Amino acid sequence: MAFLGRPSPPPSRGPAAALSGHGRAVNAVAFSPDGRLLASGSSDWSVLLWDVTDQANPTRSVALVHERPGWLFRDGWRQGGVHAVSFSPDGRFIACAGDRAVTVWDISDPARPSRGAPVTHHRHVWRSGPVRTVMFSPDGRLLATGSDGDKNTGVLWDVSEPTHPVRIAVVRPQARDWPKALTSGGAPAVHSVGFSQDGRLLASGDLGVVSGTYGSWRQGAVMVWDVTDPAHPVRTDAGTLPLASLGDTGQMYAVAFSPDGRSLASGCENAIVTLWDVTDPTHLTAAIHLTGHRKAVRGLAFSPDGRLLAGCGVDTTVRLWETY
Repeated sequence: MAFLGRPSPPPSRGPAAALSGHGRAVNAVAFSPDGRLLASGSSDWSVLLWDVTDQANPTRSVALVHERPGWLFRDGWRQGGVHAVSFSPDGRFIACAGDRAVTVWDISDPARPSRGAPVTHHRHVWRSGPVRTVMFSPDGRLLATGSDGDKNTGVLWDVSEPTHPVRIAVVRPQARDWPKALTSGGAPAVHSVGFSQDGRLLASGDLGVVSGTYGSWRQGAVMVWDVTDPAHPVRTDAGTLPLASLGDTGQMYAVAFSPDGRSLASGCENAIVTLWDVTDPTHLTAAIHLTGHRKAVRGLAFSPDGRLLAGCGVDTTVRLWETY
């Protein structure tokens, strides 16, 4: 496996188009399955749909405006808006993750979208955090979401009726003592979710809280769940990085399955990208650590053929690794 670092300065290329229209930071983008629409989610509580059929002259199709539940303060910072978006496999629906809720819109006719009822993510609103991640399963029957807050940080929804998701299961980060975890000052979190291509496995990038005799501490982990029976997900295994050699791993921000489902990539706060062997999901094995980023890794994506892994992070760079 080779790291494609900086052997020589890459050529520069300007943008094909610049899209403006949001009033605050843009937090998420996603293409529809047919590539004709681009969705952008922002801290201004809106999701803009863009027709990018003509890439040189994209046009704004419609604005999906979300309710403002009031400013949410977390870790001393004021937060709000839409944090993640995901198209259904057939492109008819888009799920939007916001402050305390998930909303699924019917965009069968992009010019006349229909909003489903916002679905509350947490049962205890007073300690709820933003919903950070959302993703449809490959067959479109399930929706996985993740946030920080109480025990319901990771949720599986039945989206047989997409605009009215039904909570069917909870997938939780690791915590040996939940009462201590919820009052320790560092609440558990699910920051990233990802389905394998066959839809059988769900991975989550977590921040767990481990409590011991002398107090509690944070521990980032990647967890794998068998969701063959979505109402009863079974945790097959969990992987944590060696704290002694790498330090406190903190938050696990990103997860992504390879197209063949044999590998799982994770990226965390300590700038390490790890490839896990998930050939046997009950024995998650760290195959290799990929270095290059200098700060937290926030996103990961495999190329369609699985030969390349891309990572992006707080250090303002995108890194590429060969995976064979």
